[in-house]
Amino acid sequence: MAALLAVPWRTHVDDLDAQMYLVIARNIARTGHWFDLSFGPGFWPHFREHLPFGFWPAAAAIRVLGEWAVNPVYALFTLGAVAAAARIARTLRGAWAEIATILLLGTCEIIWHYGGRPLLEPPLLFFATASAASAASALEGRWIAGSVFAALATLVKGPFGLLGLACAGVVRHPLKAAVAVGAAMLPAVVFLIADPGGGWREHYFRGQVLGSASGLRTDGIALWWFPFAVVAGRFWPGLPFTLAGLWQARRVVRLRPLAFTCIAVTALLCLPARKWGNHTYVVFPLLGALAGCAAAGLLERLRLLPFAVAVVACGFLASNLGARIMRAPCPFSTSLAAPLDEVPPRSPILVVAKVPDDAAVAELAAERDLDPFPAAELPPEGPYHFAVAREGTKPVASWNVRARGGGWLFLQR
Repeated sequence: MAALLAVPWRTHVDDLDAQMYLVIARNIARTGHWFDLSFGPGFWPHFREHLPFGFWPAAAAIRVLGEWAVNPVYALFTLGAVAAAARIARTLRGAWAEIATILLLGTCEIIWHYGGRPLLEPPLLFFATASAASAASALEGRWIAGSVFAALATLVKGPFGLLGLACAGVVRHPLKAAVAVGAAMLPAVVFLIADPGGGWREHYFRGQVLGSASGLRTDGIALWWFPFAVVAGRFWPGLPFTLAGLWQARRVVRLRPLAFTCIAVTALLCLPARKWGNHTYVVFPLLGALAGCAAAGLLERLRLLPFAVAVVACGFLASNLGARIMRAPCPFSTSLAAPLDEVPPRSPILVVAKVPDDAAVAELAAERDLDPFPAAELPPEGPYHFAVAREGTKPVASWNVRARGGGWLFLQR
């Protein structure tokens, strides 16, 4: 699985969220402003879309080791999430269920494609799955661990971090689960009351959390059943085994709590009015554990399969075939790379497009370490000396086109 997580590192990857979050973490590392997040002076100078804690691992990695360490740190979170899911499966059905869980999650495209990037999902999946594993344990002391893990997951991505603990815990002991969930909410509540850096209550809690729950935020998907569609469309190759696990739970009592947890978490994900596909990924490790339990018997008969998968994964990494399934790299790293190399780091640069292009802003900031300023047209005068503009932008005499490619122009004044 580690080999598959490293596949995207062998090629150029443009990922809007990952690139934006990398820039935010880079700014934390540079400024030491751990609570006052910023993307740049021209775009999200005060970032309050998510709590700061999910960016801290990347910022710490940059400060201590450099930017090269960011992807491996988040890959370790993903490996931890898979290990937590595998532990659940082992508790229920033994070693072969554990191995099957690792195989099914490790080959899930969503897990290996995004698991080694500076996104919020890797730490969320690790802490949320670990909290569910603790709540499902028969050991009484595990409630404390479950609450701690859920608190960390909540600090990373809000209410999504509570789902594993709540749904896995209510099966075992509803009252203790309620207490554990309440305790897990406290750190985030205290943070919002204190509001260090300012603006977290207004922009994160009211604008993001309440806005998404109520539908005041209109971006995203409004279909109530969308999380089930995400599971059906993206949880492969594990989905058939998950369905088999749900069927087996009708007669295998030990599988029923896990089956209930999977269904309950997915159902609760349908409640917010605003949804995104990545919101649903929090249930994938739990689905993987159930799938692993269902596939244990088959894998025991195909004992060489794990070795074969490992060999294929390593060959896939060594051959760099992964580059063929990734999106083509952006023009700022190809056709416009040479002139952009001459622009000094941290320079302001206009990003001219009639419709704001967040992807271009993120690419220039993350890959080129520039300070992008979105604009609808080229200004005839002003403090800017560099710009990228969409083809067809109205020409201005004071700007010279130095290069073009990929639908973009590079201009200098």
